[in-house]
Amino acid sequence: MRVDRQDIEGVTVISVAEPLEVDVGNADEFKTKVIEVMGEAPLVVLDASLVEFFDSTGMAALLSLQKRVTSRHGKLALASLNRPLQEIFRMIGFDVVFEIYPDVAQAVAALTK
Repeated sequence: MRVDRQDIEGVTVISVAEPLEVDVGNADEFKTKVIEVMGEAPLVVLDASLVEFFDSTGMAALLSLQKRVTSRHGKLALASLNRPLQEIFRMIGFDVVFEIYPDVAQAVAALTK
């Protein structure tokens, strides 16, 4: 699993390099790699355009990442969730737990306001 970093207007954008389902088999690896690539960045967008699914352990990894960023008074936003993920996030209430944007550009714009 490869996780990439790009800095756009002071915001760290994290993305996976290939289609991925974040599940019990790789959620810890996903979280570890995102933490490594993210470093101490205060403003982070997770580009989920290639993430096909998060199971409960994947969701827990997202919560852990959010806690890590907000503990240093930063913000974590999610961008480009596919429609099934958007529906799952709505059903379990994650749409109010996370800032979610249709694409990276809108997420970056929101975090830099």
